[in-house]
Amino acid sequence: MMKEIKIPLPISDLVADSIRRSIVSGELEAGQPISVSKISDLLKVSTTPVKQAFKSLQSEGLLITKPRSGTTVSDFARRNLEFIVVVRSALEGAAAYIAALICSLEDLQKMEATLQESDKAIKKHDLSTLAENNTRFHKAIREAAGSSYLNNLINHLVSFDYSFRRSALQSLKERKLGSKEHWDIFQYIRDRRPEAAEKALADHIRRSSSVVITNLRQKSGDGNIGI
Repeated sequence: MMKEIKIPLPISDLVADSIRRSIVSGELEAGQPISVSKISDLLKVSTTPVKQAFKSLQSEGLLITKPRSGTTVSDFARRNLEFIVVVRSALEGAAAYIAALICSLEDLQKMEATLQESDKAIKKHDLSTLAENNTRFHKAIREAAGSSYLNNLINHLVSFDYSFRRSALQSLKERKLGSKEHWDIFQYIRDRRPEAAEKALADHIRRSSSVVITNLRQKSGDGNIGI
């Protein structure tokens, strides 16, 4: 069953995260009714963040709301999650491509410093700092690309990205592999190799997300899995 959320803000993202994980694990099945009030009671949060989470999950195609019929889990929820991975990998890959073409020395220094801090966090088993730095690295690439349009598209997937990254970092093997892939992406951007940077980042997102989906399905019934 889903458990009470004990991690602070952003609450709406955490609610969406918990629901999303329950869909992947099979605790929430396709076509199953789901209500704001019930989720609010289960997770011990107010209805406001739950309503916000529902909107995010509806935009991802995971929940469907019909007038006078209420909200249900989409019949294609799991498949839609996999489609979102493909979309996110394509968008972030495009950001890496552009960054490799136009990034400044300051952009590169910011990326490198973030990766160095991430490696320190891995050695200290500091998952909170590692998660923050991983987010900063991906954000630094988007900022280096300098495309507000592309950045806005990717920002629609922030909650989804948070959910999957948090899960991936639970494995030491995954933390080390993710770090290696991040360094590879950085080197391609630094060396002005846009095609290689694009492919490396897209492959990284698809591979790590695939691992998360597989692990959550194997933990069926475990609902909200926290770090």
